[in-house]
Amino acid sequence: RIGVYENEEQAAVDYARAVFKYKEKKKENCQIANVFINLSDVPPQSPIPKSSGCIKDGASKYTGVYSDKQTNKWRARITIEG
Repeated sequence: RIGVYENEEQAAVDYARAVFKYKEKKKENCQIANVFINLSDVPPQSPIPKSSGCIKDGASKYTGVYSDKQTNKWRARITIEG
């Protein structure tokens, strides 16, 4: 998990930062499942937009960002494949 945000764009920026940080690492080297990851050592990155045909009504326009309807906040989440 990356975090919970009031703002969709901030969630997207942190998702992009996590991709930048972990894109070269293998799953066995990254024990991050079900914990919040630390991105303090990663510079800001541009959000990664979804393809225009893949955006459903009420969904985020950014990859890795999801709307939490119960809390009315945005969540950023990454899965690292090994």
